[in-house]
Amino acid sequence: MNNKRIKSLTCFSTIIFLILVSCKKEKKIVERSDNYKISFVFPDTVFINELYNGKINYKNSLDTITTSFDDIKKNRYIYYSYIKNKSINYDDSLKKIIRDTFGARNNKLIPLYNIKFDKLGLNYIDGFITDEVMIDNGAKNAKGESMTRIITNEFRVTKKVFVIKNRTKK
Repeated sequence: MNNKRIKSLTCFSTIIFLILVSCKKEKKIVERSDNYKISFVFPDTVFINELYNGKINYKNSLDTITTSFDDIKKNRYIYYSYIKNKSINYDDSLKKIIRDTFGARNNKLIPLYNIKFDKLGLNYIDGFITDEVMIDNGAKNAKGESMTRIITNEFRVTKKVFVIKNRTKK
């Protein structure tokens, strides 16, 4: 009898350990070039209907223009617009079905808060990072309107997430 209990307990402990280890946050390099670097930090495996936080680490060539979000002459905005979905094959354009947006805290970090999945199996967080710099050079056109130059970089960023049943609650 004791051997059966020990084997059952060992098997149960091993399964719990594997589940806990698989739910760790993993850093994944999504894109990298000389001009930009994006890494998506979010768990690969999550429990259904539980809230999770993550972040996107971000570096772009627009940092050479400004790293500040407070510069009046060089306004900069960075945000991640996304959708959670079971597939990434869309009949419509992704931009038409975007559901939520997170704004960057600074030129290096886009925080992700309270992301929850309600469908088991393979899911995706799929969206775009938009990085815009608006440069006011002080020039005016013939009508006296400000001639602001806008530079926009946009990157598609997708993260696979596997959703499993909730752990047993006592």
